[in-house]
Amino acid sequence: MGIQEIATTVFGGMLFPFLILMVWGKGVEERGIFGGLVMGGFIVGTSWLANHGGAALIVQGQGAPWIDMAWAASIGIMTHGIITGGDFKKSVPTLIFAIIGGIIGGYILFAAA
Repeated sequence: MGIQEIATTVFGGMLFPFLILMVWGKGVEERGIFGGLVMGGFIVGTSWLANHGGAALIVQGQGAPWIDMAWAASIGIMTHGIITGGDFKKSVPTLIFAIIGGIIGGYILFAAA
């Protein structure tokens, strides 16, 4: 990977948690649950298209590390929480269940293929 691929991968990994932290809460505050659903679709869809669609910001393949948007979001939001004074111990159950959910989802996708 060259410096350009590294830079776009870092930017692509930063984009998803940044949008979650900056936009999603505002949508919920202003429009309630409907705003949360709209922001969720907008943020996830836009980030996915930027990272994997036409722009392909996150470089994947030979010689590149495996990066998933879910890992980028969890690491980015958890880091933000720790830096802003959040309690890591309170987040451990959510983290464990998120990993279990990912394993179950992966198993279902693998079994369906």
